[in-house]
Parts: sequence; C-alpha cells; structure tokens
Amino acid sequence: MKITRVFFLFLVFFTFLSSHTQAQATLQSQINAVPEHGVLKIPGGIYQEAIVLSKSIAIEGTGQVTIRSCGQNPVITIQNQGVVLKHVKVEQCGTRKDLEAIYVTGENHRIEDIQIETKQFGIKFDKASDIVVTNSSIQGNQNGNGIDLWKSSRNTIHNVKINGVRDGIYMERSDFNKLTQNAIQNSRYGIHVMFSNDITVRNNVSRDNITGAMVMETKGTTIEENEFIFNNRNVHAQGLLLYDAEETAVIHNYIAYNRVGIYVENTAGNRIFNNELRGNFIGMQFKNANGNSVSHNTFLGNVNESQAIDSTRNNIIHNYWDTALKLDTGGKGTSSIPYRADPFFLTLTRDVPEYQLFFQSPGMVVLQKLLKSPEEQVFIDDAPAMKATGWDEKTGSSSSMPIFMLSASMLAISSILFIIGRKRT
Repeated sequence: MKITRVFFLFLVFFTFLSSHTQAQATLQSQINAVPEHGVLKIPGGIYQEAIVLSKSIAIEGTGQVTIRSCGQNPVITIQNQGVVLKHVKVEQCGTRKDLEAIYVTGENHRIEDIQIETKQFGIKFDKASDIVVTNSSIQGNQNGNGIDLWKSSRNTIHNVKINGVRDGIYMERSDFNKLTQNAIQNSRYGIHVMFSNDITVRNNVSRDNITGAMVMETKGTTIEENEFIFNNRNVHAQGLLLYDAEETAVIHNYIAYNRVGIYVENTAGNRIFNNELRGNFIGMQFKNANGNSVSHNTFLGNVNESQAIDSTRNNIIHNYWDTALKLDTGGKGTSSIPYRADPFFLTLTRDVPEYQLFFQSPGMVVLQKLLKSPEEQVFIDDAPAMKATGWDEKTGSSSSMPIFMLSASMLAISSILFIIGRKRT
C-alpha cells in the first residue's frame, strides 16, 4: 500500500514538474519573464507558436531562429512602445484571409534583419507610428500585401526586399512615411499610396510588377531617384501612375521598359523634372491633367514618346525628345522647333479600342497629319532640349553616348562592307 502511495505521489510530482518545465520552455513564457527594457537572446531553433510582445524589450535571435505558426493569429504581435525585434525568420502558414505574419500597433518599435515567408500579409501596421523596418525580406504568394499601413504615420521602411505579394508596400490614410532603398518585384503594385500626404519615395527599385508605383489622392509627396522598370505584363501596366495628386514632385527617376512610363490623370500643380524615360511603349501619358510642370526630362527609345488628352495649361519645356526636329538658331541649347504630341491616336482608340491594331501604321500617320486635334488639346514643348540630360548609372556615361556609339559602329560596319563589296567587283 505504501509503495502504491509513493508511486502515485511520484507520478503526480513528475507530471507537475514536466508540465512546469514545458511551460518554461515556451518562447512566450521566456518573453514574459524578461523585465521592462530587458533583452532576450533566442538560441537557434524552430519555435512552433505565436507570440505577443507587449512591453519595451528587445528580442534577438542568435543563430538560425525560426518562429512559425499556422494558427488563426499573427505569428508575432507587437504592441505598446519600444519593442525591438532582430535576426529572426518568421513563417506564417495560416489560411485565414488577411492574416499577418507580424502585426504592429503602438509606437517607436524597430524591426531589423527579419526574413518573412507568408501565405497572406507580411507586416501590418495598424495605427502605428515612428516604426522602423530595415534590412529585411518578405516572400509572399500573391494573397496579401508585403507591408500594409493603415492610419500609420512617420514610419520608415528601408532596404526591404519584397517578392510575390499583392502590393509591395501599401499605405492608406498614413502621412509622413519614408520608403527608401527597397526592392519590390513580381507583385501587382510595387508601391501603392492612397489618401496619404507628404510621403517620401526615394532610391527604390520596383520592377516586373503590373505597376511600379501607384500614387493616388496625395499631396506634398516626393518621388525621387527611383527605378521603375519592366512593369509591362498587363495592358494597364505603367511605371508610375499619378492620380488626383497635388504638389507632388517626380524628380530624377529612371523609368524604363514599361508599357506606359508615367501616366498622369486628374492631377494639378505637380512637378515632373529631370527624369529619364527610356524604351517604354508610351513614354508619358496625360489625361485630364492641368497646370503641371514637365521640364528637363529625357525621352529615349520610346515607341510613342507622349500622348495627352483633355490636358491644358501644363508647362512643358526644355525636355529632350529623341524624335523631335532640332534646330538651335540662338545657341541656347534648345531647339527653335516646338515638339508637338498630338492626342489623335489616343482619342481615336478611346472610342474604338480595336484601332490600337493600327498603331503607327502608315495610314494612321497620314490621318493624324490630315485630321489634327484642336490646338488646346496638343501637348507642346515650345523649346525642346538639344541634348539628353539623363545619366545611365549602369554604364557611368551620359545616356546619349550608347546611341552615338551604336550609330558610329553601324556606320563603320556599313563602310567596311561597302569597301569589301567594291574590292570584289
């Protein structure tokens, strides 16, 4: 009888000790034990649980740390103030719609060196401010946004690589955010700004998306020194879309090999300055856009350099158009022959889309010459630049040099073939 009683007590004690040890072993229990402003270094391993960080502590992975959850809650929830999360891989495998890998609210958090694999959203900001996300990556499967900001202001997203999501970085009703040196590809919209003001978009690369950047309902935004390239996989694709934007500056961007380089609609009072638009199907397209400034841009190798419709009072001057007739009679570096972009084709295809099949056909060119659009509808650069001002950073030379070298090479080859032919005869 005593042996049975002792065995029973031992079994109860062992069960209690085992469950207590297991509880202590969970990542959440370790987090709960860290004092305010403390640091928890997580040893390498895979942690199958969802965690909540709700006090000012630093969580730092040592080695290869993976936090994984397929449940109905975010893998990591960050709340209140002053949380630091570093050197961790996060795997979100839940199937609930719009579920986040990391959910952030509160202020003054820092998320650094995080690798996210998600079936839904990457990082969701919900009324969060003064957050920094840096040196991280997000891999999705097209179901949710990479980084989503809702009513979240004064945040910085820097050097984040985003691939295969719905929208790379989406923000709505979120002001004074800075997006710098991010790389976004294989998504619907690389950058998507809605009802947000004073946004800085600088030094980002957005490529192989449907739209490189869609900037809508904004005021006081700066879009500077970005690359919007190879966004051409859809009939509605464009490098940069400005819609209902005011006092927005588009400066020194490289916008190349898109279906439409810059599409501007329902906008006023914006500045498009010193950009290079190269190899697009349509370099720049205006629709219902009035009172904007377009100057010192370079248009090279676009199938159709520009189109405009229902757009007046725009200041178009000193741009370089490679198809423009150029004659500098005053030695000022600008042509005395204005450049005219007639919206005839755009107007025609708006009414009958099937006419797009005749783009730049001889008959269409003749019709455009005969049936000119009203003068107030024509996109005119009164003083086109004689020389390109764009700079090809990949080759370290002015953008006009490759064209010059190609022309010189073709001329040399033609001369050699001509000489060889003369000798044979």
